[in-house]
Amino acid sequence: MPRPKRTKERRRLNLDLTEQTRERLDRLRIQTEADSLTEVIRRALTVYEALLERSENHIVSIRLPDKTIEKILLT
Repeated sequence: MPRPKRTKERRRLNLDLTEQTRERLDRLRIQTEADSLTEVIRRALTVYEALLERSENHIVSIRLPDKTIEKILLT
């Protein structure tokens, strides 16, 4: 997916991550075919915001492929 043209002002952010966290981001970048780690973080932020908006007391219910429901606490 090509990156959209930059129309908004940007600010640089430096992150101090553990090796494990960096590897998780890299795996997500590969799985989602994202162009960059920044894109992975942007997408994750969008999902996190959507889940928080739809949660009840920061708890979301997810229906798994076997039809069971799993509750996840967003902290």
